[in-house]
Amino acid sequence: MENRMEIVKWDRYFALYDQGELVCVTVYKKGPQEVKRRMEELKAMAEMAKTSSHIGEANPGQPTQ
Repeated sequence: MENRMEIVKWDRYFALYDQGELVCVTVYKKGPQEVKRRMEELKAMAEMAKTSSHIGEANPGQPTQ
């Protein structure tokens, strides 16, 4: 999974784009940095859940850890 998040400065504002789609605009740079961090964390958690569910499907009689 390719991560293409980008923070762009607009005049005195900062914008966060995810794969070319505008996510948010803030006055301070820390705003989009925090949104980006949280989105990356959620994407990683979703990927882990997806991977662990595939492990459970491969061994239906085995408990997953």
